[in-house]
Amino acid sequence: MLRIVRLLIACALLVPFTSCSQNISRKADVVIWHWMTDRQAAFEKIAAQYEKETKVSVLFETYAPSEVYRDKVRAAATGKLLPEIFSTLGDKREVSSFINAGYIADLSADMQTGWKSHLFDKPLSQNTFPEGNEWKVKPGIYGVPIDVSAIMIYYNKDLFKQAGLDPKNPPQTWEAFLEAGRKLRAAGIQPFASGFSEGWLIGVFANSYAWNMLGEQGILDTIKGTIKYTDLRWLKVYQVFADMAKHDMFASGIATMVNKDAERTFATGKAAMALNGSWGVNVYFSMNPNLNYGVMMPPKMSLGEYPMRIFGGEGSSLNVNATSPNKDKAIAFLKWMTAKEQQIQLAQETKNIPSNQEAAGGLSDILKIFAQNIKNTFESLPVSESWQVNNVINTDMQAIIIGEKTIDQAAAEIQAEKMRQSGAK
Repeated sequence: MLRIVRLLIACALLVPFTSCSQNISRKADVVIWHWMTDRQAAFEKIAAQYEKETKVSVLFETYAPSEVYRDKVRAAATGKLLPEIFSTLGDKREVSSFINAGYIADLSADMQTGWKSHLFDKPLSQNTFPEGNEWKVKPGIYGVPIDVSAIMIYYNKDLFKQAGLDPKNPPQTWEAFLEAGRKLRAAGIQPFASGFSEGWLIGVFANSYAWNMLGEQGILDTIKGTIKYTDLRWLKVYQVFADMAKHDMFASGIATMVNKDAERTFATGKAAMALNGSWGVNVYFSMNPNLNYGVMMPPKMSLGEYPMRIFGGEGSSLNVNATSPNKDKAIAFLKWMTAKEQQIQLAQETKNIPSNQEAAGGLSDILKIFAQNIKNTFESLPVSESWQVNNVINTDMQAIIIGEKTIDQAAAEIQAEKMRQSGAK
């Protein structure tokens, strides 16, 4: 049996999708696969409420961890067994393969009925494929965000005060940020923690400064190859990590620290700052309900020509199976689930930012700050950098942190990988 399961997963990864699909055997009118184990109880309550109102049965099925969930979706696509609602949990390149295979419905027409106007723009844009996208997807909206997120810097107000810093005025410039780190170290406090062994998270931090130094067009030009990763502006991005290492900003072992350990480090007062997502509000509450903290944007570099941007927008998004006979029922449920009343209920129970902007008024003060900064998240781009180049960026930033590479060495390696992936000589 294990061999058969592995074969199914391998097929999902290696065999091109076919353009037809079947729905799974009927367990409910609308079956939803998801990976959010902490929200299952809230989802079940929502499903029961919807069935009571409409007589349409909805079943949420959880598969975790996320790697197991992704494998299940890929295998189901190959076996033509996808449910009414699911998510690929992948980037736009992977989502596009499902769309082009006919597995994901275009929701553009449904969104124009007034649905779109209630949702945050940025999360919706991340589910949108614009004209001329590199994946050759027909322009349209192909997913529905059910909540939104953003990644900012949390800071411990009590530790700031202990180090002589003003907890009401966290640093807003790069120089002030480094000075805050110096004062925290002088007070015997580790300044900054994050799960930087996880490449995506160190990449998020680097990208904030890439947007600050190059702006949207500069990033597009880099992906297209007209700006090199050895450009002075990119060197300034790498210098972020070198500066922080030089000023002893990083918590011990940060380059090998997973985010769960970093969250615990911050929650227990062993570090004064932590780069983390809006989901951290729930995490920190579970670890230390009395933690006194605030959140701030990553501080802007003085030479940065463009505004700071942060990772975020879409938190969790769901797609509709285009081939399901109950596709219309699935769309109707998602429209109801993202309406103001249901979004308020989910936000209260899960402590996540709702995707319906009209439901954000009742959030906690910290989550309101995250919600207000959704407008500052990265723009959705019509092209993306290769994962191979991103991987070299992330690992080289780790190497800069521990002093194994200089910024010039990192730049040369990243550009060499870019040339290799583009086939340049």
